Amino acid sequence: MGASTSSLGVPSLSALPTPSNPGLIGNYSAPTSTIAPTVTDSTYEIIPGKTYTASYTALITTTISDHGSASVATSAVPTYSLQAQPPVYQFNPDASDNLAVYWGQTPNTTADGLLQLCENADVDIVILAFLNQFYPENGQGYPGINFGPACDPANINQQQKAPGLLDCTRFATQIQACQALGKPVLLSLGGYLANTSFVSDNQAEHFAETLWNLFGAGREELGIRPFGPDVILDGFDIDNENHNTSFYNTFAASLRKQFDKDPKKKRYYISAAPQCPIPDESIPLEAMRQVDFVWVQFYNNPSCNLNSTGFEKSVQNWAVQLANGTTSTNTTAAGKGPKMYIGAPAFAEAGSGYVNGSEFAGYLAKVKNLDLPNLGGVMLWDGTMGALNVDEFGASYLDYAKAAVQ
Repeated sequence: MGASTSSLGVPSLSALPTPSNPGLIGNYSAPTSTIAPTVTDSTYEIIPGKTYTASYTALITTTISDHGSASVATSAVPTYSLQAQPPVYQFNPDASDNLAVYWGQTPNTTADGLLQLCENADVDIVILAFLNQFYPENGQGYPGINFGPACDPANINQQQKAPGLLDCTRFATQIQACQALGKPVLLSLGGYLANTSFVSDNQAEHFAETLWNLFGAGREELGIRPFGPDVILDGFDIDNENHNTSFYNTFAASLRKQFDKDPKKKRYYISAAPQCPIPDESIPLEAMRQVDFVWVQFYNNPSCNLNSTGFEKSVQNWAVQLANGTTSTNTTAAGKGPKMYIGAPAFAEAGSGYVNGSEFAGYLAKVKNLDLPNLGGVMLWDGTMGALNVDEFGASYLDYAKAAVQ
């Protein structure tokens, strides 16, 4: 006997044979059928937003007449079995409990580690570190990148045209897999040892266009794109640490203009990673007000480290200054100005201000008690080390961070 399925993949009751729908059997009297549904929520109720798998068999008692003789055919008892599947993850830029993690520059970084990090349920955003040279010497006008063990040497096109780039195509499938899981993948621009300065507004605008063509949806540099022609990243992270803020306002605005070029209207994000002392010496406030996420580094700065007496006051000051001057016409993806994240080191060697997982949860509880409307969650340097930093109870640093902001 046949079975049809509804738009949700659930067999339709109309698939069972009836007098008006005899199927493959002719010359029969009306069948007697029994349907015994078993549904996890309630009988025949399908809950919106859930995915269901379904299976059934059917009991059909049918009398068939054939040249004066009669026979009875009986099949198994019909049963619906609907099981709700976990909902597909969907990143929410407006949430207050997101966990953003950097990846690519710590001792335990492995070539296949990005996907493992994205598969971790604690993680919401991954930032690749780093594009660390805007205009390297002999780079012929193109940037330089360093993603640890993830890439191979430059391909022939890159060697000839953009020797600062690398061939990262074998790594590209992990980026696509992360995106398929719903986790945005951003590219960080800068780092502690980096050449990330602009000399003019025109140069800042041109560099935004270069990034768009190398890592976004631009199609003008297909032969030298580090991740190949098909990988389109979800945005860029500004981690300028060179104490030169010139032309970064123009750069942030220019990135937004590049995003608007995408005919598919994909959602892109910009983030910034300032140090906790105010004002930040490398990223201007007006540039930060144009981004979606600001993960403030509350470490390696004794006056405002997580475990300093100035931590809570610094958090409040950052929340206020990021909100002030923001209007309803702000073009950030979140729509209400940037979300502020509490940035912390996930392992002791990352620098001063490190605290263990349970202590970190305590500091985050104090932050939550401040009821900051623009709190976005936590940023950790870095994700791999956070996953490996497991305490005697089996909980990782990522576990503590995520649980503490929920």
